Amino acid sequence: EWYFGYQFAHNDLNCEDWRSRETMWDLTRYALDFFQNYLPFTEMESRDELITDPEGYCFAKSGHVHAVYLSNGGTTELTLEEGIYSVQWYNPRMGGELREGSIQELKGPGSKQIGHPPGGFSKDDWVVLVRRK
Repeated sequence: EWYFGYQFAHNDLNCEDWRSRETMWDLTRYALDFFQNYLPFTEMESRDELITDPEGYCFAKSGHVHAVYLSNGGTTELTLEEGIYSVQWYNPRMGGELREGSIQELKGPGSKQIGHPPGGFSKDDWVVLVRRK
C-alpha cells in the first residue's frame, strides 16, 4: 500500500495516469521478490546494532540469516555468531539474481567485514544477504 501525498501534482486525489508511478512499482516488486525468495521474514527482527554503518539497516534471524541494507553503498562490519556464512549481494534498483561481491564467505563469531558489492565500491544502495551454510 502506498500513499502519494496530496501536495504534489498527480496526488492521491486526482492521479489518473498511474504510469507516473512506474519506477516505484518496479522497486516495490524487487523488494517483495527479495523478501519472499530469500528471507524467513516472519522469524526476523531489526538488529541494526549488529552493523557498523550508522546509515545502514540490519534485519536478522541471528545465527541464521542477515539482510543488510546499505543505503549509500560501501561496506560495513557485521557481528556474527559461531558458524560459516555465505555472502551474496542483491541489487534493489534492478532486482534479479543474487551476485557475488569481493567476499563470498565469513566465519563467525565476531565482527566481520562483509566486503564490497559486485563491481567494487559503489555509492548506490545494495542489500547484502549473509546466510549460515
